[in-house]
Amino acid sequence: MALNLYDLTEGNYRISRTITYPDFPESKIVTDGMVQAPRNSEWDTTININGTYNGPTDIISVKDYKLIWTTDGNNILESGSATLELNSGKSIQQVWESKITPEKKLDNFPKSGESATISFSPFVIDGNKMSYKWEGTVKVL
Repeated sequence: MALNLYDLTEGNYRISRTITYPDFPESKIVTDGMVQAPRNSEWDTTININGTYNGPTDIISVKDYKLIWTTDGNNILESGSATLELNSGKSIQQVWESKITPEKKLDNFPKSGESATISFSPFVIDGNKMSYKWEGTVKVL
């Protein structure tokens, strides 16, 4: 069975995420966001970002984006990582842990203990614009 975040939450959820950078242990960013899907092809997001980042800022692309989702029956517990490529040719690792909570209890939400792996195309950053294509599938294991 293939599911995406919209299938699991109907596009209405809260996400709390903690992002760290192993090469820069003093850097930690915490985000808290609300996502609402007022129409099928439109999602509105409000996000609060707090923390410290002391690493390089010449990021030009993101690759090796990986996610693992598990569920406790009420939330999606996400762990992820990505490689941030720098203009200098170097790269740094980014890792995070997230909790995604649907706005309401849904019949199609996975039961406790189910897992999924997710993949999609590399992110491309050009100045202040980021783009990517969804190429992966979410498969319940």
